[in-house]
Amino acid sequence: MLHHHRKIFFYVADWLNCWIGLREPNPLADQWIGKPGYIPKSAACKAKTSDTDASNFPFAGLVVDPILRPEGFQAETRNEAVDKWMKFALGNRLPSGFSRAETGPEKGLVKYEGSAIHSDYDLMYVSKADQNGNLAFTSLEEAKQLLKLVQPMLNQRLGAAMIQHGAEFEWDGGVGARERELVFRFGPKGKYFEEESSMPQRKGFMH
Repeated sequence: MLHHHRKIFFYVADWLNCWIGLREPNPLADQWIGKPGYIPKSAACKAKTSDTDASNFPFAGLVVDPILRPEGFQAETRNEAVDKWMKFALGNRLPSGFSRAETGPEKGLVKYEGSAIHSDYDLMYVSKADQNGNLAFTSLEEAKQLLKLVQPMLNQRLGAAMIQHGAEFEWDGGVGARERELVFRFGPKGKYFEEESSMPQRKGFMH
């Protein structure tokens, strides 16, 4: 994660006296973020970003067609990437605005309105903090209201819509993170820790 982006998360958490949980970002996206001709992945893009080491693949950290460029994905993630691609490109037709080079130096690279696509930031939760900066009980409705302050403030300071959708805490709506994954937790007064999450996989289920 870019250093100045970390500082922005700390700033917002301190300004709003809250905690912000961020899914561990794809470090391969750092090389593209903020550059002309590259945009964050929107909710409309269901395809996966390449997770192959940048030294071995020129489009590492960008959305690519895993069928045309299978080398863009690690062996353990390739099948999932193909499954998501098949749902994204139904009948081998991309949604409006999206394009994909089938040959040439950009073979397999997916673009939206001419811009290549890097991963966005996924918020896992937002929570109130108490007067000491520690996590405070936050109802689902309070968290939703807090998100309305956190998301636009982060995006404004990040200089791009890096946060494209609601947080994973909205599990009651069927949103679900992976069962186990690392979460970066930014709090007020520079407080920070990393912790593995345990998120529900089905609507109405928690553990």
